[in-house]
Amino acid sequence: MITVSRLDHFAIAADDTDAMVAWYEKVLGLVVHVAAGPNPPQKQKVYLIGPAGAPGLAQGHMIEVMPKNDTPRHQRNSHEPGLSHAAWCVADFDAALAHLKEHDVKFLSEVITAIGGGRIVSFEDCEGNMTQIVERAAL
Repeated sequence: MITVSRLDHFAIAADDTDAMVAWYEKVLGLVVHVAAGPNPPQKQKVYLIGPAGAPGLAQGHMIEVMPKNDTPRHQRNSHEPGLSHAAWCVADFDAALAHLKEHDVKFLSEVITAIGGGRIVSFEDCEGNMTQIVERAAL
């Protein structure tokens, strides 16, 4: 039997990896932990980004931003099969929500009660991938 200790990262295939990283830095405050490449035939870098306070590769909580291939993108919804979204815990939900509004993100839902308690709201990143902010009561 395998024992999993934590999530290391999930990946997003982006049209423009530099622009996506810049968006996550500006809107969610994530930082680059590792940048690599580009490695032929890729023409863009691959990044591992995550929260600024996290110790990076040792603790996970990262997104790998990698160049997409030539497959056309289609509009996804939250219950379509496959990976749906990423949810980021925030310390001050009201301040985070105001920050998102200042950056004119496209909201996909109203603020609702999160499963397990707290509040949650869904929105799109710069390339239309669904993400969320969530507040959690102390666990």
